[in-house]
Amino acid sequence: MTDTDTDAVALVSAWRGFSARLAAHSPADHAALRPAADAGQIAGLEDGLGFPLHAQLRALLELHDGVAPRPAGDTFPSGSFLPLAHRLLPAEQMLTRHRRYVELFPADTWDPEGRGALVGHARWWVPIALPLDGGVLFVDHLPGPTYGHVYEMGIGSGDTEGSLWATSLADMFTALTDSLTTGRPAFRHFVPDTHRHASGEHRIDWRVAR
Repeated sequence: MTDTDTDAVALVSAWRGFSARLAAHSPADHAALRPAADAGQIAGLEDGLGFPLHAQLRALLELHDGVAPRPAGDTFPSGSFLPLAHRLLPAEQMLTRHRRYVELFPADTWDPEGRGALVGHARWWVPIALPLDGGVLFVDHLPGPTYGHVYEMGIGSGDTEGSLWATSLADMFTALTDSLTTGRPAFRHFVPDTHRHASGEHRIDWRVAR
């Protein structure tokens, strides 16, 4: 088994654990997941990016192509089940957002070598989720030690340093699953909470432990 295969298997295993907890804690959130992206959608994303997807991100898209669009006027819709109410993006929107951040953070402005600060290599970001406040969750595809790391950056609040959530997507979903199971904090001190929606449904929410 190659390293790529091992990464994909790790993601699928981690996702199955998370998905099971999601279905148990919030069926509405689980129901918001879209069907898998097809091979053409994934190929189109990679063509637009100009580089192949990390094996774990490809595996995630082969399970679900993000979540359903957010209904207008709903401040906490189903599908906002990641910390900070991040919602997984479909492949098409990953590419749209990627292009936006490349324009926003040109490498020659921030870091001529394309390394150092995260914004210095925005062309290697693949956005995977968005919250409501202008932030972004992305998988770093810069070749080297940060390849496959998952970062969150609150761009809307002026954050250009970002914070590391996990060294891989599999590790991120494993940490969230463990937190949902035990109630103990996950990364960045996020702990699971419950949001009662106007519909009467309970949704997964996350708060920062004090």
